Amino acid sequence: MKTTARKSFAGLAIVTALCAVGGCQSDPNAVSFNSIKRDITPEMMTLTERPVDVDRNIAMNWNQNLRGAWMDLGRAMYWDQPSMLSPHGPIETSGQMK
Repeated sequence: MKTTARKSFAGLAIVTALCAVGGCQSDPNAVSFNSIKRDITPEMMTLTERPVDVDRNIAMNWNQNLRGAWMDLGRAMYWDQPSMLSPHGPIETSGQMK
């Protein structure tokens, strides 16, 4: 039992040492303090959304507004109601019986 624990500990120590030596090294000259100070959260466009999320919300809003405008136009022109000039009754497209 002790040899298995020692082997496990030795393996863990080796992996930890390798991660510490070559894991997350970065070049300190790759970014400047002024660029970080100017924009602390560069991936965020608002307090809670990335630019992709903002674009998606704007596109969804435009889509809903356009569909709503077409519905409003249909109601204003009475296109959403059946015509009373026809001698035939309106056709139920929902499949429900009258």
